[in-house]
Amino acid sequence: MKWWQIKKRNADLARELRADLELEEEEQRESGASPEEAHYAARRALGNATLIQEQTHEAWGWATFERLLQDVRYALRQLRRSPGFAITAILILALGIGAVTAVFSLIDAALLKMLPVENPEQLVQFKTISATFPVNDAFSYPQFKTFQKQSQVLAGAIAFRRMSKIDFEVEGHSALADGQLVSGSYFSVLGVKAALGRTILPMDESVAGQSPVAVIGYDYWRSRFGLDPAILGKKVLLNNAAYTIVGVTEPEFYGVQPGVRIDVSVPLTTIPLINPGFAATGSPYDTLKAPFRNWLEVMGRLQPDVTKEIGEASLEPVFAQTQREIVASLAGTPGDSPARREAILQMRLQLDPGGQGLAVLREQFSKPLLVVLAVVGLLLLITCANVANLLLARANAREREIAVRLAMGAGKGRLMRQLMTESLLLGLTGGALGVGLAYWGGRSLLALMAQGRSPVVLSVHPDFTVLGFALTLSLFTTLVFGTIPAWRATEVNPSQGLAQSSRSFTTAGERYRLGKSLVVVQVAISLMLLIGAGLLTRSLANLNHFYPGFNRDNVLLFSVNPTVIGYKDVVPLYEQMQGRIRAVPGVRSVSLSVHEPLSTNVSDSSVKVQGIIPRQGEDLTAVDVEPAGPDYFRTMETPVLRGREFTSADRAGSPKVAIVNESTARHFFGDTNPIGRFVSIPAYRADESWLQIVGEVRDIKVHDLRESSTLMLYVPMFQAPEGGATFEVRTAMDPVYAETAILGAVRAIDDRLPVYSVKSLGNQFDDSLVEERLVASLSSLFGILALLLTCVGLYGLMAYAVNRRTGEIGIRMALGAERGRIARMILRETLLLVLGGLAIGIPAAIFAARLIASQLFGLNASDPITFVAACVAMATVTLMASYLPARRAASVDPMKALRSE
Repeated sequence: MKWWQIKKRNADLARELRADLELEEEEQRESGASPEEAHYAARRALGNATLIQEQTHEAWGWATFERLLQDVRYALRQLRRSPGFAITAILILALGIGAVTAVFSLIDAALLKMLPVENPEQLVQFKTISATFPVNDAFSYPQFKTFQKQSQVLAGAIAFRRMSKIDFEVEGHSALADGQLVSGSYFSVLGVKAALGRTILPMDESVAGQSPVAVIGYDYWRSRFGLDPAILGKKVLLNNAAYTIVGVTEPEFYGVQPGVRIDVSVPLTTIPLINPGFAATGSPYDTLKAPFRNWLEVMGRLQPDVTKEIGEASLEPVFAQTQREIVASLAGTPGDSPARREAILQMRLQLDPGGQGLAVLREQFSKPLLVVLAVVGLLLLITCANVANLLLARANAREREIAVRLAMGAGKGRLMRQLMTESLLLGLTGGALGVGLAYWGGRSLLALMAQGRSPVVLSVHPDFTVLGFALTLSLFTTLVFGTIPAWRATEVNPSQGLAQSSRSFTTAGERYRLGKSLVVVQVAISLMLLIGAGLLTRSLANLNHFYPGFNRDNVLLFSVNPTVIGYKDVVPLYEQMQGRIRAVPGVRSVSLSVHEPLSTNVSDSSVKVQGIIPRQGEDLTAVDVEPAGPDYFRTMETPVLRGREFTSADRAGSPKVAIVNESTARHFFGDTNPIGRFVSIPAYRADESWLQIVGEVRDIKVHDLRESSTLMLYVPMFQAPEGGATFEVRTAMDPVYAETAILGAVRAIDDRLPVYSVKSLGNQFDDSLVEERLVASLSSLFGILALLLTCVGLYGLMAYAVNRRTGEIGIRMALGAERGRIARMILRETLLLVLGGLAIGIPAAIFAARLIASQLFGLNASDPITFVAACVAMATVTLMASYLPARRAASVDPMKALRSE
């Protein structure tokens, strides 16, 4: 039977029973019975009509559903009668559920969500592993073409390389865009369709140099072209090379690296057009021909019947053959050495799951986000304990009602189901409100994540996964906070509940003890959160005050890349820019380098030292190579320990020189003076020339403030110029006041110059701490919320205790107890609860702090200052929360209290 037919069938059943009753009554009258006797005889013959209706109703199968509806309607009426309780409980639950859901939505988007492609579980990412080198994900173009032919294992393979800051010119108007070079199979293997036009095809890869094409992203189409359908066939200039737009990708596809939005994709064989310097076309280092030139990331789609393990085993011989080809191609090149050849041959192929895309974002934010998830999980437990205390107090107020229902025959199971329905309504309503808070909170968390050195682009809109998680969380919290209060409420003795006019002291006392236990748990959890927040906040403060080897104050950074608009020789331009910038009022010094300070980019190479025969494997020791301009260390205010720094005389045609940092000097030369010694970096630009060391500088933090000392080798920017550069400008004031004048001086030289990444060095320093700031800020916020919720719970418990003990307090005061003594009694009880929470919370916090030890900086996990400060804060705030109940207890009128009893 359909549920919407129940009402009609009930009416039909009632009419049928009445008809049967009337028929039986008529038969009784025909047999000689009086009307009254016939009426009662008919009823006796038919039986209990109400029971028949109920049994028939049960047989229809919808009785359980109707009882559930009755429970829901009754629960709604009960909650409407106590709007203050309902609103308070719902808001507390919404806070806890919303916080957990917001963090989960971000974790889902950044760490868990599959790529929006066909069958993402079949994708794998190619990597290499070895004992000599760390895990590497770069391969050469010849290697990729070899992998692509392994059709017995792979349904397809793709190769790609990200290219940030492409100069995208349309009808004379230029703007920077983030792009990527892709193989012709990229979109077809992923199963990504075009929203407009077509995608890049294999034929575009094979004939790329003849008629290069480009595919733009949907968001870029909307922001740059206003969704103009006439974009197809439009000619554009990418880094001054002509391309034709042939399509727009689907709106949900951003690429295979979560958090990174791709604006434009071009065939990877067009790299000689879009980045000729890197392509090295026609040289032994040609990116499209040299087997040892690893520059592409590779992913593949396994055949349906092939597992990752089978794929690795099947492709390993093919990979080993490509490694032998790499070794053979190295012969005669400056980067060749026996150790390098051996290391290459020892590499093994590893296939990692690729359905979630590249792991860059996961590696960056997995630990911080999991720490935050643990924090909000503890916050949710506090909210559950808080609501459970509210329900216990409410159960005490409803003790007489429950006793009456039990006395009238209601079963404990039936009452417990009714009370759990009320809890379920609270949980689901709080969950629904929490989803709204999670949407706002998720966007706020994303904005906090996006403040780092690499902008993060993610979609945190609630989807079925997030909504399902919120529903599950709501049901879980209902079980946590509702079960014990409902069970305790049904333990009322009906005779005691009906005999006493106000409350049963025995049952109320048991609930009070349970409430105290819940408050102790809240204090313990809040202390854990406060200590964790204190440790993380102090670590962030230590990092903020850490000296990285340079002075971050009053330095403006900006980057340019003149080669993308046609410049060949950049040195004269850079010298002209330096001269113009120096003339700006307030500028103290200016220099430039290839990478900005605290950059995640790196150019490393092995080093040879003249006169030293390297030990086994030492010729593979890598150093970071950084081209720097004149006055670089003076501008950065990095101490020069020995020798000199670069000058304008260190340029093409002059003796080649280099500067080392302390760690490099110590590693290669021990305690001897490195000045005047010669080194070579043959694998860097294939130049085997000897460089004379002319200076030694203090170690600086190159990529990250937590990193150990990095081996650094600085070379003159004007001796080995590269395309792009980052300018460092030290000013006499906050650089924000000189920014307009400095950039104006640059544009006065050539207003087409693409200038980007304009920020202060202080901001760059802050951006490098985005993970630490995310964890410290959120843990502090949730720690404070946990403390406030604990105070609310403690206040409610003590207020309930004072109300329950009004008669006792009246008797004490009638017997001569002073008001101050009564207040101290309440405060003493509060202090005992707090001390109980501290006794549990301190050992738990010590254990939890060890789990986040890797996130700390400049202090250990058992830092006594943090522990003592958190304990004092907890005791102080909670005692303040009990002040009002203590004051109320002290102001009880003994006569009124005794009369009420």
